[in-house]
Amino acid sequence: MRVAVPFPHGRDRGADGPLSRLRYALALLAAVILAGALGYHFLSRLSALDSFYMAITTLFTVGFRELGEVNAHTKIFTIFYLIVGLGVATYAISNLTALLLEGDLRGYLMERRMQKRLDDLRDHVIVCGFGKMGFQAAWELKKADVPFVIIEQDDTKGRSPRFSGELILYGNAMDDLMLERAGIRRARGLITALTTDADNVLVTLTVKQIRPDLPVVARSAKLGTERQLRAAGANHIVSPYEIGGRRMVGLLLKPEMMNFFDIVLQQEQFEVGMERISISKGSALVGQTLREAQLRHATGTLLVGLVHSGEGLRFNPPGDERFQEGDELLVMGSPEALAALTRLAGDGGNAG
Repeated sequence: MRVAVPFPHGRDRGADGPLSRLRYALALLAAVILAGALGYHFLSRLSALDSFYMAITTLFTVGFRELGEVNAHTKIFTIFYLIVGLGVATYAISNLTALLLEGDLRGYLMERRMQKRLDDLRDHVIVCGFGKMGFQAAWELKKADVPFVIIEQDDTKGRSPRFSGELILYGNAMDDLMLERAGIRRARGLITALTTDADNVLVTLTVKQIRPDLPVVARSAKLGTERQLRAAGANHIVSPYEIGGRRMVGLLLKPEMMNFFDIVLQQEQFEVGMERISISKGSALVGQTLREAQLRHATGTLLVGLVHSGEGLRFNPPGDERFQEGDELLVMGSPEALAALTRLAGDGGNAG
């Protein structure tokens, strides 16, 4: 089970973080104490230990006793030392108090853990927008056990118990730095489901500038926006109203077909699923025909379609079709059967 925390909106990071401010304040305080010790050493002819003793007791107004020669120069130095030093000491103590008592330390540690998880992410999906559609997309990814990161502008969202402990970054998904923090260079894909089509176009443009090869699925709310999204570089475009209308008609005219698709897609309820599996260079499938491979007998999967490199999807390919390196197989089967075919299509797979 993944354990994470939402990214604290507006939390200082980097050079402006709470620990950095505390380090700066303590360094400034040390410099003031050192300056005071040097002053007392030369003005009052004190040893190193006595000089630091005078500097610290004077600065913190303890005043046990004065050491060495107390002359006019020492008194003037002490006046200015107290004026400057007390301000620095107050600043350092207030930063330490804020760090320990006002939640800054807890927030900082939470963010450090969050950043560690983000840095370790590989082959994940970035979901931009946590509205109704983004919420559902993230939920499907969670059910499929696919790692993901959510980017949302509104920091009031993301508090659903369903996503407790998930990675949520609050900020602008069109910001290069936000996408970089979400691990765009290591991601397997991105879903942009922001409120307006214009924002989805801008996110797609930004993503393609950083990673032109990254698959992008974009939401289109209005008819006619598909052209702009395609021009921006979106690989797939989803119109919720079009899909919803098509499904409603399908349930009336072809209910059995719609139920079949539900069985395939809802793998948590039925022991059958559909996967797209690539054939690796070292697989024993390379060079074999579909008839020779006998995938149904060898693995228990049903081959639905085949994609040769650079070509489109071919449904129900003939038995004399030969498998090639880099082919993608669209197959159906139980989780065990799909796992068996994945092993067979991988390096060193044995068809026997």
